[in-house]
Amino acid sequence: MYPFAVYIGLNNLSPKYLAVILIAFVVIRVLLVRSNLKKLPWLVPASLLGISAIAISAFTNNSIGFKLYPLAINFAMLMVFSYSYFRPPTVIETFARMSEKDMSPKAIKYTEKVTLIWCLFFICNGLASLYTALFTSLDIWMIYNGFVSYILMGTLMITEYIVRLRVKKKHRSQAPMSSTFNE
Repeated sequence: MYPFAVYIGLNNLSPKYLAVILIAFVVIRVLLVRSNLKKLPWLVPASLLGISAIAISAFTNNSIGFKLYPLAINFAMLMVFSYSYFRPPTVIETFARMSEKDMSPKAIKYTEKVTLIWCLFFICNGLASLYTALFTSLDIWMIYNGFVSYILMGTLMITEYIVRLRVKKKHRSQAPMSSTFNE
C-alpha cells in the first residue's frame, strides 16, 4: 500500500506533511507487531531504513526519499537474509521449523539454497526499485513498486513452493520411511 499512499499523498499534500504521516504509520506498524518481532527479524532494520528514507523527503521537501523507501526495505531484507545465511539458522529454515520441528541435513541445505535465491531476488528487485526511483516518473515508480514487485515476489514464492513439493516427493521416494525430507 505504501507506493499508493505516496502517489495519492504527493498529489494532495506537501512532502513534509506526507513524511510525518508515513513515519507515524511505520512506527505504529512496528508497535502493533512488537510481540512478533522474533518472527519478523527484518522489521526493525527495514523500518529504521525506511524512516530514514522518508525523513529525506521531510527535510528536502522532495519526493526522492519516498521513492527510495522500497529500496531501503529491499536492502534491509537482503542484509537479514544474508546475515542468516552466514550465521544460521537461515530465515527460511526458521520459517520451515515453524511447521516442521525435525529437519534433515538435506532439508537444511535446501533452505540455505532458497535463502540465497531470496538474496538474489532482493538484489534484483532493489536495483529495479532504485532505477524507478531515480529515472522514471512517479506513475512508473508506483506501478513497479506497488504492483510488479509484488507479482514477482509472489511468483518466486509459488515457484519455490512447487519446487519444494517436488524435492520432498523425490526425496521420500529415494529414502527409507524413517528419514523423510522434513521442511
